[in-house]
Amino acid sequence: MSIPLFDCHCDTAARALLTGQGLRANSLHLDLNRLRSYSPAAQVFAVCTATLDEPRAKAAKIIRYFHEQIKMNSDIVKLCLNSHDLHSAIAEGKIAAILSVEGAEQLGDIAEAYELGVRVVHITWNFDNKLCGAVMGSGAGLSEAGREFVRKAQELGILLDMSHISERGFWDVLEISGKPVIAGHSNSLALCPFPRNLSDKQFEALIAQGGGAGINLCPDFLGLGRDIDAIFAHIEHFMALGGEKAVFLGCDLDGIDELPKGIGGVEDLEKIYETLLKHNYPENLVRDIFMNNIMNIMEKVL
Repeated sequence: MSIPLFDCHCDTAARALLTGQGLRANSLHLDLNRLRSYSPAAQVFAVCTATLDEPRAKAAKIIRYFHEQIKMNSDIVKLCLNSHDLHSAIAEGKIAAILSVEGAEQLGDIAEAYELGVRVVHITWNFDNKLCGAVMGSGAGLSEAGREFVRKAQELGILLDMSHISERGFWDVLEISGKPVIAGHSNSLALCPFPRNLSDKQFEALIAQGGGAGINLCPDFLGLGRDIDAIFAHIEHFMALGGEKAVFLGCDLDGIDELPKGIGGVEDLEKIYETLLKHNYPENLVRDIFMNNIMNIMEKVL
């Protein structure tokens, strides 16, 4: 059985650089060789320096490393800058790679980031910045600079990820957004009361706007049994809210220190696929969750 995979968030590039490893093969949660077991395969690679100490310089180093690794492994992976590139990579049998920046304090001008190949941006990480407050920070909403950032990013064709933004900032973005936005690695607050998770109202607003949410594998965000059954429970809850076209995967591999029971890395994501089938999810719906839903959102924005 051929299983597709389009995962909307991993921190593997930053972790690989930090540990002196490559993207093709490594000892981390994810590498290109293991991604190739899925067909088709696509991955969003996030840049996150997790520091306020020279974040732009450190992010630039990770971005350079990422581009070097993509070039070195161009036989199996392709950097995608738009929806045409995504389909082209898949047609060529290559992994489709998208570059993301997690925290706009790591960026200079948004147009410069676009020229560097960035196509997904989180307005904040866990820190407040001049654009907005973070959910793990002050909780403040968008500043005027933040509102202009949203407009400019969407004009350029950059997908905005709300996973770390404050709830007030979330609603500010949706109020002015002209394109779908996502919460690329956030789960259900109703099932696990972790601040980074989404309320039902937030998830329903993402659906109404044409966006969606990616299921995060962080055990602290899953709660319950912190296992594959917990992953299923979050998917099931979002489905009950009408999320058939709005749920996808945002696993946060290499961005989390602990994985759910039964998951050792990207190679085990097929267990989630099998679990959904065992719960009588039609295979076309499972394939939507694993690939088509986030692909369709990307097509509307990139």
